[in-house]
Parts: sequence; C-alpha cells; structure tokens
Amino acid sequence: MTNYVKSTNFATKDNLASGDPLKIVKGTEINTEYDNIAIAVATKADTASPTFTGTTTIATLALTNDLTVADGGTGASTAANARANLSAASSGANSDITSISGLTTALTVPQGGTGLATLTANNVVLGNGASTVQFVAPGTAGNVLVSNGTTWTSGGAGVTSLNGQTGAVVLTNAGDIGSIGVFQNSGNSDVAYGATIAGSTLRHSDTINSGGPVTATNTPFYGVYLTANNASYGGGGTSLSGTWRKVSTGSIFYSQVLCGDTYRYWLRGLYIRVS
Repeated sequence: MTNYVKSTNFATKDNLASGDPLKIVKGTEINTEYDNIAIAVATKADTASPTFTGTTTIATLALTNDLTVADGGTGASTAANARANLSAASSGANSDITSISGLTTALTVPQGGTGLATLTANNVVLGNGASTVQFVAPGTAGNVLVSNGTTWTSGGAGVTSLNGQTGAVVLTNAGDIGSIGVFQNSGNSDVAYGATIAGSTLRHSDTINSGGPVTATNTPFYGVYLTANNASYGGGGTSLSGTWRKVSTGSIFYSQVLCGDTYRYWLRGLYIRVS
C-alpha cells in the first residue's frame, strides 16, 4: 500500500509576484496530483470487507469482543478462562492433568521419571543419582541381593554355614552344634551364665531315678555323681565334644562321703553347643 504525497504546493503560488512563471498553474502539475491520488486509493484496503495481501502487521488491535476459538482466538480475556476454553492444563503446580499419552521421550530422573521407556523384566531397579536407573539381574537360581559396601549385586544364597555347619542345618544327633541339653559341670567351681565350657568337662545322666541308694546303677534324680577322681560313676556319661555355653543360671556343688568314697553332686544346668 502507498500513501498519497502531494507533489506541488499550489498555495505558495499565491504569494509569488505577478509575472513570475512559477505563479502559473500548469496542467501537468494537476495531472500528477490526480495520478498520485489514484495510486494511493487503489492500493488501500476498504473499510468494509477488506482484502489483504502480503505480510500484514498489526501494531495494536483493540477488540470490543473476545476473539472466538473458531476465529483463532481463545474466547476469553483472562489466562484462566483461556485455558479452560482451550482445555489446556495450567502451568506450574496443578491437579488437572490426568494422563499423558503423547510423550515420545522418557521423563528424566530429575523430572520424576526413570530416563527409560522400558524396564527390564524381573530385574531389581537401583537408584543412580540424577542419571538413568540401573538394574541387577537375578543371576543364578537361589541368589540374593548382596551389598559390596557401595552397591548391590546378585550373589550367593546368603548364609552358607552356621557355626561351621554347611548345607541344611539338621540336628540328627545329640551333641551336634546347636544341640541343647541338661548337664553337670564336673569342675569344683561354678560356671557363670553365658560362659563357655569344654564339653569334656560336662557330664550327663544315662538313667533317672528319684530314689534309692547311691550305687553304680542308680543315679539320683538331682544329678550325676562322681568319684573322688572325677571319673564318671553311675550313669554320668562323658561323650560330649566341642564347646558349650551355659544358658541357665545357678549350679550347686557339694561333697558327700558314702561307703568310704567321696561323691560330688551338681545340680543340672542347661547348655548349648556353640562349636
């Protein structure tokens, strides 16, 4: 579009002296002015139903009514109403996003994602700071997660022995590690609760009898009896091995001279074999 620009200032001719050739109004000057007017009018848009071509620049547009969505607007004069009309989620923290189905790039860890589009089936997911998560594969059947002090790996099946015992810990025989029993200490001093003692020092009863004389075949109910040289006598077995820990308190010792021999009695205590 072009604007009309006057080529000849006709008003200045009135101030010129008579006889001045510039005072004369020439037809060519009038013709030029009309041509300028015609060109300007022809390249301007009409007020009603204008047609624009090329690049249209609007510096300021003051609308009386909101521009509808169908016409390329939002149908609103506020941001909140515009988002509602356009079914758009609000910016920042909001609660109106119910699903995201159009993402083509996985959310990063700082964005609350994993950095991956898929997770390896049956693997354990490990945190990796702000980087993509890592995985630990199951490995061999029976493996468990094992810490190496820094991270986790798939390692051997945890505890492989218990007090030196490997495989399934089954107490098939009396006296195995982990066995418990009621025994007497053949030493002359008490053994404190929780203290350990050699199994060879303990004695167990082979028979139990609540009465009768003290003989080689009749062990009193309250304990085995030993001769003066600590030899087993009358049912005081000595077949214990390893180390045992006392898990009950109290031990009674006293001596008795009977039939010319000295017999020692101990109240039974509860022990468990630890090695």
